[in-house]
Amino acid sequence: MADETTDLLERLASLPANRREAALRLLGRDTEAGTLRPRVDPSTPVRLSSGQEQVWLTDLMTGEPGSLVDHVAFRLHGPLDLAALHAAFGDLVARHEPLRSRLIRQGEIPMLVSGSAPVDVSVTDLTGQGIAAATAAATSDLAVPFDLEQGPLARLRLYRLAPDDHVLVLASHHMVTDGVSQGVLLVDLEVLYQARREGRPAALAPLRVQYADFAQWQRGFLAGERLTTLTRYWTDRLAHTSGRLLLPLDNPRSARRGGAYLDFTAPAGLADRVATAARQHATTPFVVLLTAFRLLLWRLTAQRDTLVGTPVSARPLAETENMVGYFLNMVVLRGTADPDASLREVIAAEHASAMSAYAHQDLPFEQLVTQLRPPREMGSTPLVQSVFSVEGQPGMSGSYLGASCEEIVLTGGRAQYDLMVKVVRDVELTARWDFDDAIIDATRITEWARQFWALVDAVTSDPGRRVRDIPGLGDVPPDPSQDDQGTVEVLAWAGTADRVEPQGYLQETIAAAWQSLLGVSPGAHDALFDLGGHSLTVAQLSFRLSDTFRAHVGVAELFEYQTVAAQAEYVERLLLERAAQLSPDEREQLLDGQP
Repeated sequence: MADETTDLLERLASLPANRREAALRLLGRDTEAGTLRPRVDPSTPVRLSSGQEQVWLTDLMTGEPGSLVDHVAFRLHGPLDLAALHAAFGDLVARHEPLRSRLIRQGEIPMLVSGSAPVDVSVTDLTGQGIAAATAAATSDLAVPFDLEQGPLARLRLYRLAPDDHVLVLASHHMVTDGVSQGVLLVDLEVLYQARREGRPAALAPLRVQYADFAQWQRGFLAGERLTTLTRYWTDRLAHTSGRLLLPLDNPRSARRGGAYLDFTAPAGLADRVATAARQHATTPFVVLLTAFRLLLWRLTAQRDTLVGTPVSARPLAETENMVGYFLNMVVLRGTADPDASLREVIAAEHASAMSAYAHQDLPFEQLVTQLRPPREMGSTPLVQSVFSVEGQPGMSGSYLGASCEEIVLTGGRAQYDLMVKVVRDVELTARWDFDDAIIDATRITEWARQFWALVDAVTSDPGRRVRDIPGLGDVPPDPSQDDQGTVEVLAWAGTADRVEPQGYLQETIAAAWQSLLGVSPGAHDALFDLGGHSLTVAQLSFRLSDTFRAHVGVAELFEYQTVAAQAEYVERLLLERAAQLSPDEREQLLDGQP
C-alpha cells in the first residue's frame, strides 16, 4: 500500500497545476458525488447552474434582457474560405450544447433546453472602408441583445474590408460561456474550419458530457453537510458588513445600466516591482495589486472595511476542464484598511483573507446572497459592487484560421457591476477599468486609475511604511458607513410598527403571490427581502405577476418597489398605460364590467 501511495503522490506531482487541482478536489469527495454522467435524455430541460442563475438575474436587472454579451474579436490578414467558415461554425454549435440552448420556464423556474437551432452567421461587406467602420459596425451589432427564449445564444459576425482583410467577432450570451470557454471555442472552430476546407472529418474527440450534465451534478453536490459547512464559513466571515460600497457617483442610479471601459498602462518598471514584492512577501502579484486597490477604495469612500469580488473559474472535475459553459463564481474578499498598520502587515492580511476565501470558493455567490440577505438598492448589485482580477497574459495574437491575427477590443454591452478592474500582466502592466458610465464619468475613472498606479508604486516601495504615511492616505476622513442609512436602508425597512393588511384587488393579489413564494403572509408595507425573499424570488414574482395581470412586470422595478403597496401602485400604472391604448368601444366595455 505504501508503494501505491508513493506512486500516486509522484503521479499527482507530475500533473499540470490545473489537473492536479482537479485530482485533489476529487480525492476529497465521495465517488458518487464526483461522477459526472450524461443525462438519459439530452432534450429534457435542466435547471440553470448556480452561476448561470446569477448571470441571468443580473441580465434581467440591466433593464434589457439578453444584453450581457460576451465576445472575442480579431482582425485577420489573409484569405478566408467563407463557406468553410460558415459550415465550421455550424459544426461548432452542433458540438457544444450551450450554444444551441434556449431559456424556458417551468412555473417560475428558469430552465435551459437544448435542441437544433439556426446557425447565426452574417458577413458585412465594408470593402474600401477602414478598420474604424468595422469596429463601429461590430460595436453596434454587439449592442443587440440575444433572444434568450428563442435562441441561439451564439453568433458569428464577419466584416470584410478587403479580400484578405476581415474582422471576426464571436459573440455569445454570458450565461453560456466564460473566458476558458472562449478559448475552447476558438481552438475547436479552427480545427473544424481546416477540416471543412480539406473535406475531411475533424480530429476532435467526441464529448461524453455537456454543461447541462454539470449543472445537474452541481445541484446534487452542493447539499447536505458540505453546503452547511460552506454556508457557516461565509456567514461568519461576512458578518457585520453592510455590503454597500459608497463610491462617489456623478449621476443618480436608475434601473438601466450603462457600460464603458478605459485602458491604462502602468509606469515603466512597475510590473517587475510587483513581481519582486510578491516574492518578498511570499504571496502572489494578485495580492500585492489587490492591496493597492483596497487602499484606493478606502481613499475614495473612507470605508475601512470593504468587500471586493473576484471571479474564480470553478471547474472542479477533470471532465469540465475543456467544457463550454459558465463556470465562474464570484468570491468575496473582505479586507480592512488599517491606517496604523505597516504595508507588510496589510499585504499579509490580504494574503490570509484570499487564501481562506479560495479554500471555501465552492459556495455559489447567489446562494451566499440568499443566505446573507444584504440590503438592496435599485440599479446596484447585492453585496459586491466592485470587482478586481489579474490575468497572467495578454490577448491572442499570431495566426488564426490560416491568417495573421491580432485581437481587437470592442466597446458596448452593459456593465455588470459599478466598477470592474482587470490587470493584465505582461512586460508591463495594463489595467482595464470597466464601469457603469450611467453613474460614473470617464474623467473620474481616469483620475482613479492614476491614483491606483501611484498606490501600487507605494505598496511595492517600502514594506515597513505605515499606511497613513502614504501620500493621499494621511487625511482620509472617518468611516461614514456606520452612520449612513441612505436609500438602501429605506428600501429594506421591515414595515410600520403596526401591521397594515393589504387592501383592494391589486394589493391582495400581489400579497397572495408573495405568500405562495415565501410561505408567509405579508403586510402591505412589509419589504420582500425582510421576509426571506432573494433575487430568484424577485424573478419568480415577475413571471407570476406578468402572467396574472397580462403585462410585463419588470424585475428591476420589483427591486425598486419592494413592498406590496408599492408594487400595487406600479402595477396599477402599467394597467392604466395599457388601458390608454384601448379603443373607445373597448374602454366602454371595460368600464361597464364586460369581458
